[in-house]
Amino acid sequence: MIALLLALSLATTAATAAPDPMQGDQLEQVVLLSRHNLRAPVVASGALANATPERWPGWDVASGELTTKGGVLEVYMGRYIGQWLRQAQLLPPSDCPQPGDFHAHANSLQRTQATAQFFVAGAFPGCHVAVEQRMPLGTMDPLFNPVIHRDDAAFRARAVSAMQQALAATDLAPALSVVEAITRYPQSAACSAHSDCRLALTDTSFSAAPGNEPRVSGSLALASGLVDALLMEHYQGSGIPREGWGRLNTEVQWQALAQIRNRYQDILFGTPEVARDVAGPLLARVDALLEDPASPKVSLLVGHDSNIGSVLAALGITDYTLPGQYEKTPIGGLLQFERWRDHGAGEVRYRLVYVYPTREQLRGSIPLTDAQPPGRVELVLPGCGQSGCSEAQFENLLHSP
Repeated sequence: MIALLLALSLATTAATAAPDPMQGDQLEQVVLLSRHNLRAPVVASGALANATPERWPGWDVASGELTTKGGVLEVYMGRYIGQWLRQAQLLPPSDCPQPGDFHAHANSLQRTQATAQFFVAGAFPGCHVAVEQRMPLGTMDPLFNPVIHRDDAAFRARAVSAMQQALAATDLAPALSVVEAITRYPQSAACSAHSDCRLALTDTSFSAAPGNEPRVSGSLALASGLVDALLMEHYQGSGIPREGWGRLNTEVQWQALAQIRNRYQDILFGTPEVARDVAGPLLARVDALLEDPASPKVSLLVGHDSNIGSVLAALGITDYTLPGQYEKTPIGGLLQFERWRDHGAGEVRYRLVYVYPTREQLRGSIPLTDAQPPGRVELVLPGCGQSGCSEAQFENLLHSP
């Protein structure tokens, strides 16, 4: 599959828009924090199968693995970003990158390692660029493992309380009803022993145990898994002419599904104290990469939606929208930490940009070009202006308690 996609990347060229710097500024360094691309649903097949009387479409890869289409889509993103960086004069215009130019490090799961490899194939066709893998394949790299690190009872109590309050602040009952109707949950095997079986938040409970991810059980977790499976099928596109068994066909329904998925992520990884703890290792890595003069000009870190969501929440960024997407942390999207320097005054500014494929680009396998670019949203960092953060402001954000 790698050889096929490498040939694809060599055979196709794409024009990309040059960076839009502030007047007189030069891009000096970029750290890319990416979510893996399209994968098969990761929720256990038994839970999904028991939650609907319908039969789920089959996948040609194992649960949680990157699909062939996901590889193609990541080649498109890698090619686009690679050309963007060359036009910014951050990478060599034609030669293969040297260690001081580019480095890739991905979590040690198949979908993240494969995503990084396909990104490299698109960005540097014909080049041998290694992807760092620190743990055995199939195990979590501590850098990307979104677990609770603090081990004290008071923190755990505050974390659970914050998640409960976040849940109470949102009315998800109408959206849960949409999931019920699409999946026919009341008629599923999971409801066979219950006379009035519904997806309801009253059975939801939370935990924040050290060494484990923040967790939720009950209807919210099940509904999020069902929505995830429907989203992955939507992006996979081909061979699924009747989405949701013919019952998922309106934008209102998709918005309801998106509300569940986004709120699930926000509740688990978006409360400030939990986010700061969970995202601590990644924030420290970003800080080290941007501070060390010996760091590569471009660093790629490939992880998960929980990584991106917790990093954004830890930085105080929660209220943002990504036009053309349902998810707040979409498949194949990446955060672009950019360091710019004003050559006149010598001042450094930091900017944060979310670059992501739209749902149409994902579903239609549309190559990313200047005429059909990915979505791009510049995120305003708290306490900073529209032109970005000063060094002091950015350091304060990374190290705030």
